[in-house]
Amino acid sequence: MVSTKKQPLKDKIIDYIYNALVNEEYPQGSQIKELHLSEKLGVSRAPIREALSELVAFGILEQKARKGVFVKEITSKDIYDTYEAKGILEGFLAVEFALHATEADFTLLQKYVDQMNDEHNDRNKVVKVGELFHKQTLKYAKNGIFLETLEQINKKSQILFFRNWAKLYTQEEVKQRHQKIVDTLKQRDKKAVEEVIREHYFETGTKIILLREVK
Repeated sequence: MVSTKKQPLKDKIIDYIYNALVNEEYPQGSQIKELHLSEKLGVSRAPIREALSELVAFGILEQKARKGVFVKEITSKDIYDTYEAKGILEGFLAVEFALHATEADFTLLQKYVDQMNDEHNDRNKVVKVGELFHKQTLKYAKNGIFLETLEQINKKSQILFFRNWAKLYTQEEVKQRHQKIVDTLKQRDKKAVEEVIREHYFETGTKIILLREVK
């Protein structure tokens, strides 16, 4: 019998808060109270405290002395730094995919790209397919520290992207941008891979900043 690893309660709470942030149930600057979450989720305050501490470490929430935990106000610099770091790290890690990917790996990537422009997919589905695409490009990555750091950065960048992507790109544009990555990976050129992924995220970060400035 294959045993399945049970997700820790703390991680379930992190997922709950993360999804609430994505869906803007907690506006920027609002307080997240342990007691409220404890009563709502029917769990003790200890794992909630752990979850909040981890999200503070991710830079998604912030701890204010003698006040509590709040949804962090995201500045333009936060956005720029987040997407710059994401592009550099993912570009470096994706080089291993370019060097070692099989035809089956590329076929799966292409499948994800084609799904991105499926008119039957809603916003949630397109974002999820995009997550699977980028996860696939990290299949052969070996640097554990970089991978862990990238996972933390992803939490913040995904919230920003999910809230804004419908205003950033059409589904056809989403497909074209990811097709460019696939085509570059197939060249198996280290420098080209790093450049295309860095530019992929730099463009998105810049667009999000511009959107904020015109509001």
